[in-house]
Amino acid sequence: MLKDAAYRTVKATEQTDRAAHSTLPQMPNPSVSVIILTKNESANITACIQSTHGFATEVLVIDGQSSDNTRELAAAAGARVVEFTDWQGWGHKRQQAQQAACGSYILHLDADERLTPSLIAELTQALQQAKGNEIFALARCNHLFGERIAHCGWSPDYVLRCYRTDYTSFNDAKVHEHVIVPPDGKVVYLKSPLIHYTYQSVGQCLGKQLNYALHFAEEKHSRGKSVALWSIPLRGLFTFIRVYFLRRGFLDGRWGLWNAISSASYTINKYLALYAKAHGKRLR
Repeated sequence: MLKDAAYRTVKATEQTDRAAHSTLPQMPNPSVSVIILTKNESANITACIQSTHGFATEVLVIDGQSSDNTRELAAAAGARVVEFTDWQGWGHKRQQAQQAACGSYILHLDADERLTPSLIAELTQALQQAKGNEIFALARCNHLFGERIAHCGWSPDYVLRCYRTDYTSFNDAKVHEHVIVPPDGKVVYLKSPLIHYTYQSVGQCLGKQLNYALHFAEEKHSRGKSVALWSIPLRGLFTFIRVYFLRRGFLDGRWGLWNAISSASYTINKYLALYAKAHGKRLR
């Protein structure tokens, strides 16, 4: 979900707006570089790339040393593949990918996401009319183990993903990175769905959550953050209440309940990791 602090629309003044428009002229037929960050995404990458056909000027796959045939499948599907060996976080990697892109606009996709024909049509029209300071928010339609999750805070699940290459970029956060919204930025919310297959198995879900939890702890610790041990179970409880009751996860049936419990577990684990890190314990 978009967080108010990270994803708020700031209305530009007329003077700032005119200045932005003068430096970023309209492009009637803008080129689009689709950036996909991957690691062991052989089950997803081909379908993801195919969903961009007819829209993307280029598809740039930035691969993190996959041990499967992700790179070969991506190349066969028509993508330009770049492999990286150093790791400074997802945000830094998205910044590097943007520097390597050729398009006038950037669209970031995850390998488990799919563009829909209606979204391509809507985005194409929006880009043709864009003035340069827009950042386009895509409405993800989320699935958990193949089941559509329509509540739990997952719908509408807007993510900022498309913007002009020379206008902004992602921040450098290791995990949960987000697009920087400049003072004169205008967030445009599109209506057509971006299909998102979040997790296909329990092992994949728990593995990603653990990875995110450890990165969360490392990043927060590096910024001098800490947490009181007694507060951690309360944080998990509040997460469950927010997802299951306040965001109406109960309307999604058993998998809404499963998702609420899983979200609470993730919250507890990431703060447990932060507490341990702050007290000199190894995370890995």
